[in-house]
Amino acid sequence: MARLPAGLIRPGPAAEPAEIARVESTLGAALPTSFVSFLRSFDGADLFHEAVVIAGVGGSAPLGLMDINTDLPGPGEIIFAEVLGGDRYAFDVAGRVLRLRAGSDERWIAGGDYAHWLDGIVAYQRVLYGPDGEFMPEAFEPDGGEVSPPVALKQADRALRRCDDSAEWHHERGVALRRLGRILDAKEAFAHAAAADPENPWPLFDLGRAALTLGPGGAREAGAGFEAAAKLDRDESAARMWIWAARAALLEAAPERLALCRREAIARDPVIGVALRRARDAALLDDDPDEVEEAQALLDALEIIPPPGRTRLPVVTENEISATPAAPTHRTRRPDQQHPARSTPRRSAGPRTGRRH
Repeated sequence: MARLPAGLIRPGPAAEPAEIARVESTLGAALPTSFVSFLRSFDGADLFHEAVVIAGVGGSAPLGLMDINTDLPGPGEIIFAEVLGGDRYAFDVAGRVLRLRAGSDERWIAGGDYAHWLDGIVAYQRVLYGPDGEFMPEAFEPDGGEVSPPVALKQADRALRRCDDSAEWHHERGVALRRLGRILDAKEAFAHAAAADPENPWPLFDLGRAALTLGPGGAREAGAGFEAAAKLDRDESAARMWIWAARAALLEAAPERLALCRREAIARDPVIGVALRRARDAALLDDDPDEVEEAQALLDALEIIPPPGRTRLPVVTENEISATPAAPTHRTRRPDQQHPARSTPRRSAGPRTGRRH
C-alpha cells in the first residue's frame, strides 16, 4: 500500500489488543487471524475514496465493527466492510470472505481469506487510477458511467493474480470477456466462478447464457447450465431460470426436456405466462426490438408447440437486455456515481464499485 499515490488508502492507527478482545467477546466469535493481524497494524481503512471501507474496533476507525454487526447476516458470519452503494463484505465461519448484495439474499464467495482478498481488492481498484491518484477518464465508456470491457477485464485479472479463489472476480472476468465477444473464454471464466462458489446459481446461469450465444451447437450445454442454476436458486427467479432452460431445449429440439422444464417453471410460478406476456408487451411499448425479441423467445419457450425437426430460436446477444431473470452482471461504474454506502443500499444486480457484480 505504501507504493500507492497518497490519499487512495487511508488506514487507521493500530488497534489496541484489548479493543480487539472486547469486540470478539461481544460478538461471541473469534475474528480471522489474518484480519486480527491487519487490525494490529491498521484499525480499519478507507480504500479508494470510500469505494470500500474496512471496519475497525476502536474509536478512531473509519467504521465501527460493532456498528455494522447489529444484525448478523447468518450464523457465525461477521460483517467487516462496506462498499460504496450498499453491499457488504463478511467473514463466514471458515474465515472466507463473502460479498453480500444489498437488498437481497444474494452472496458471493469473494476470497478464501482476508489477506488475499485485501491484496485483490486493492489491485482491482487501483486499475482505475493514474499515477497522480486521480480517475483515468479513458477507463470508462464514452458516457462516463461504465468501465470499458478491456479495463474491466484488466481489473479482474489483476485481482485474480492475488486472490485466485474469488468467485466474484472470476464472474467479473467472464462478464468482461462476454462484452468483448470472447464467448469461449467467458464460458471458461464462468465455469471457474461456479467451481469456486458451487452454491451460487448465477455463475451457472451466465455460463448457460454464454453457451446459448453459440446457437444450436451450444443449446445442450446452455440447458444444463440453466437447469443447474434453477435447482440451486431458492428465490422466485428459479421459475424464470427453468424457462431459460426450456428455451435451450426448444433450440436443441429436445421435446422431453422442453416438457420437463415447462412443468418445473409452472410448478414454481403458475402464472409465469402472464409475467412473460407483460414483459413482452412492455418491451413493445418501449419500442425496444432487442427486448421484444428476448421476451418473445422466452414466451415461445413456454407456449410454442415445436414442429418436427430442429427448431431455431433467436440467439441471445450481448446487446440484448434480458427480460427475465435479471442476472447480476456486476459491471463496474464510477464510485462517485453510486449512492453512499451507509444511506440507501442497492440491489446486487446494480453496478459494483470501482468496480460490476
